[in-house]
Amino acid sequence: MSRFSISTRLVFLSVVLIGVLLASNALLGRALSRNAEALAAEAEIVEALRVANSANKAFGDLKYWLTDLAVSLLVLSEQQVALARARVDAALEELRKFDAETAAAVAQEVEALHDQGMRAVDAYTDERRVIGNSMMAASRVHIAAVDRQLAQLADRFQADAIAKRDAALAGAENAVDRSFTIAVAASLVGLVLAWLVLRSITVPLGRLVAAMSAITSGKLDTQIPAPGHDEIGAMARTLALFRDSLSERDRMAAEQARAEAAARHAQAQLLTAIESISEGFSLYDSEDRLVVCNTRYREILYPGMGDLVVVGTPFETIVRRAAAEGLIRDAIGRREAWVQERLARHRSPPRVPFVQRRGDARWIRVNERPTDDGGTVAVYTDITEEKQAEEKLRLAKEEAERALQELTQAQQSLLHAEKMASLGQLTAGVAHEIKNPLNFVNNFATLSLDLFDELRGALRGQSRDPSEDDPEEIAEIVDTIGGNLRRIAEHGRRADRIVTSMLAHARGGAGSAQPTSLSMLIDDSLNLAYHGERARNRAFNISIEREFDPDIGELDLYPQEMTRVFINLITNAFYATERRRRELAEPGYEPVLKVCTRRTEDRVEVSIRDNGIGMPVSVCEKVFEPFFTTKPPGEGTGLGLSLTYDIVVQQHHGQIQVQSKEHEFTEVTVSLPHGAAPAPPT
Repeated sequence: MSRFSISTRLVFLSVVLIGVLLASNALLGRALSRNAEALAAEAEIVEALRVANSANKAFGDLKYWLTDLAVSLLVLSEQQVALARARVDAALEELRKFDAETAAAVAQEVEALHDQGMRAVDAYTDERRVIGNSMMAASRVHIAAVDRQLAQLADRFQADAIAKRDAALAGAENAVDRSFTIAVAASLVGLVLAWLVLRSITVPLGRLVAAMSAITSGKLDTQIPAPGHDEIGAMARTLALFRDSLSERDRMAAEQARAEAAARHAQAQLLTAIESISEGFSLYDSEDRLVVCNTRYREILYPGMGDLVVVGTPFETIVRRAAAEGLIRDAIGRREAWVQERLARHRSPPRVPFVQRRGDARWIRVNERPTDDGGTVAVYTDITEEKQAEEKLRLAKEEAERALQELTQAQQSLLHAEKMASLGQLTAGVAHEIKNPLNFVNNFATLSLDLFDELRGALRGQSRDPSEDDPEEIAEIVDTIGGNLRRIAEHGRRADRIVTSMLAHARGGAGSAQPTSLSMLIDDSLNLAYHGERARNRAFNISIEREFDPDIGELDLYPQEMTRVFINLITNAFYATERRRRELAEPGYEPVLKVCTRRTEDRVEVSIRDNGIGMPVSVCEKVFEPFFTTKPPGEGTGLGLSLTYDIVVQQHHGQIQVQSKEHEFTEVTVSLPHGAAPAPPT
């Protein structure tokens, strides 16, 4: 039985005993159930007998009160008849559960009796006694039938009740006998099974107890009974584990001793490692007491406080002492406030390191972090050399800024020199441009004076002899004088415009944005640049083609600035054509400059194309950079196109592009917005 657990055996024993008990109870219950059924049937028959007797009694009351009503004709008797009839009907209705056919027959006879009796009462009431007597006599037939049927029904119910009672008594006696027999047999089987189960438990348990006693006394080599599959087997396995655990305990004790020795060694190594750190290190526990620190921590933070900076000292005690001894420069003059700030920062470390100034002019960077157990670990780095380097960098930065300022001033000087060079180059052209309109003014003024003298002579002659004067001649002289005066005014305005542009270019200021005829501005720039180049180089010559879109109209521009732009671009084009003529010496080469304007939907484009020396792509990418030039040293500053770019793009919100092919052409396109106000110059 050791193959089964104790609980299984006990459960089996319990199941067998319960099965026997249930079987005996089932047999007894079955017998009792049959007996109960018999008793229930008997009770039902007794109930039917009671109902039959109740119906018989109610019918007797009905017979009496019908007879009394027929004799006395009293209302009380009539009421009693109705009550008796109701009781009879109720009893018969209840009797239908047991014998519906007999109840229906009795009810029919009762109904006939009631009707016959009530007709007899009516006859007596009408003083027809003979008829009433005959009816009462006829009603006796119904009375006899009802009495007979109820008596037969009661006798039958009584006989059935007696039979059922006798059968129930016999069944009960039989059930008691069988139950006693089953109980005796079940008791014997239970005793045998209980003895077997107990023996299967006590014998191995005794052997196991003996082994346990031996092991607890220190005999760890004691043999443990072979474990089975039951609880005693589990206890045997547990005892084996217990014996093994005792052996393991001894082994673990030795291992623990070795581990503790290794931990002490590792702790010593950790302290050595912390001590070897070149930075200060400290660890405070959750109560803000010093747990561990290295010598560097004492040296750079608390020199002369070695007696206080020891394990177990609160952080507040240490910093208060340091502030009192003047070790902290930030605490001088505000000791208590600084202590409170330092404690708050130490207990809630910031996410980023902070810098602390020391009393000996050193700078310490503090990097604190909270630990998982509520303490604080920190690393302190002496950054005095870094601060000194930062100071040197600051001084170097100031020196660089001064150098940049000097460079900016030099740049302004170069810009001024560029402007003066451009101004000097244009002086001859301006003189030539002014000379032409002044020659016109002088010639037409002289001619007008001669004509005026002729007119005066003609008018004097008319006063002496009017018949000799020619009115048409006088009118012709007047018209000629008027035309000369108009030409004088036109060339005077042209000279004024040239002088105005020259002065604006010389001043170098941007002036103010104003509606300006772009075609006229470009034309003036062409004339100034051309005559300036001719004055510098008498052999220079070029064909200029103008294609101006008449729909351009006026644009809001800074005229002086845009004049500088176009003069720079045109002068560069002249230089490119002259350089190609000199360097390539191509037979039949004719320098050509083509200036076109074109209006698009929202912009105006100015194209300046020459057939000069051209440029490679690598040069085109850098022509707008400050101080970049393609001219030989001494012939250019490299600022002309840089200024041109700033004026077009930054000031007028336009665009400027360069296309060129070496030894063939260069085309510069300036695109200006139409209708957008330019920005003031900076």
